[in-house]
Amino acid sequence: MKNIVRKRMLKKPIGYRFYVALLGLSLGFTAWAEQVQTPKTISLVEAVKLTLEHHPDLRAFAPQQRMWEGRIQQAGVGERPQIGFMVEDALGTGDHSGFKSMQSTLTFSWLLQQEQVASRVNAAKSEATNLVLEKQIKALDLSALVTKLYVEILVKQERLKLNLLAKKQAQEVVKTIAKRVQVGKSLSVEEQLAKAELLRTELAVEDLEHELKASRYKLAALWGQPASNYSLNGDLLDIPATPDVDKQLALLKQNPRLQQFASAQRIAQSQMELARIEAKSQWQFTAGVRRYETTDDYGVVAGITIPWGDSNRNAGTIAALQAQQEVLDSERAALMQQLDTQLYVLLQEMNHSQHVIKTMNQAVIPTLDQALREAENAFNRGQFSYNQFNTVRQELLNAQGQLLDAFASLHFQHIEIQRLTGSSISQ
Repeated sequence: MKNIVRKRMLKKPIGYRFYVALLGLSLGFTAWAEQVQTPKTISLVEAVKLTLEHHPDLRAFAPQQRMWEGRIQQAGVGERPQIGFMVEDALGTGDHSGFKSMQSTLTFSWLLQQEQVASRVNAAKSEATNLVLEKQIKALDLSALVTKLYVEILVKQERLKLNLLAKKQAQEVVKTIAKRVQVGKSLSVEEQLAKAELLRTELAVEDLEHELKASRYKLAALWGQPASNYSLNGDLLDIPATPDVDKQLALLKQNPRLQQFASAQRIAQSQMELARIEAKSQWQFTAGVRRYETTDDYGVVAGITIPWGDSNRNAGTIAALQAQQEVLDSERAALMQQLDTQLYVLLQEMNHSQHVIKTMNQAVIPTLDQALREAENAFNRGQFSYNQFNTVRQELLNAQGQLLDAFASLHFQHIEIQRLTGSSISQ
């Protein structure tokens, strides 16, 4: 644990390096399909890419995209032209008996609907653009989840090392006290207390081993390989610097959830245009040829049909869509205010986490480390009881655990900031 405590905190931020994986979303990982017996080293970049390629939530967007392509195609289909054939003055009586006075007319009718068809296509395309934002949001959330699980595993691995060290120390203390009990320098009760502490430490090690297995399973399950054998090469000490407040607030506007409101407003606008166009009268033209049996002559027929009625028949739909735009604008402002507050709080928490790391790393842990050495010397000389010595030892272990918690908090805060701003997502 001492190398963790005293190692310089350099390199690129762990969250930033791993979100860069989103830029390579199109890269293939076919080699992962081949099962290997030796543990495969997985970087967080690879973990994110594997998840984005194999997670079923993202694979579902491919058929959804085809679905919208079909809807756009269908929106471009207008009403079919009509061909009509009509017979008049046939099979009657007198001069109109049989077919001698028959008139037959062949007609072709069509609607003027180019404007309506184009508007329906534009409305469908506007709705389809929302799918891109949904995919961005899902990719962003999955990337954040992968990174958090990755960091959790790194923290648990370091915590396991810390507890294994505590276990080794507890074993040495039990041996030391047992020898002292034999020569009458310590009481038997101290030996029992030391053994109980060793048992608790062994339980803590076992708990962490089980938690690590579960976390590793959950991480690999994100890319469909929960039982795979792999190791991680991330460094928990690659901590990020606190981002600039003004820059992050500006980037916040790129959040796909905010862009969804703008997309929804565009959809409502296109639906209003469609409603206005569909409220207009659609003229129908008819043209054809008529044959007169009595004279064996032909004539041209033509006609136009104009629907009659109020042109404001979609006024209610348009009013509802206008109100919907106002609602969306209010909801967007509320979300922006919420995200702004959340981002500011996270930035302040990052500053605090860095202060905690610096204080624990440079002051608290070195002080307790020195205190433990002195307490151990006093214990060996018989000037400290086991309880006094163990209290100092636990204080150091607790401080080292708090340092790990501070590292984890800093990474989680940075991950959440990137998820809020969406600045590392590129499509």
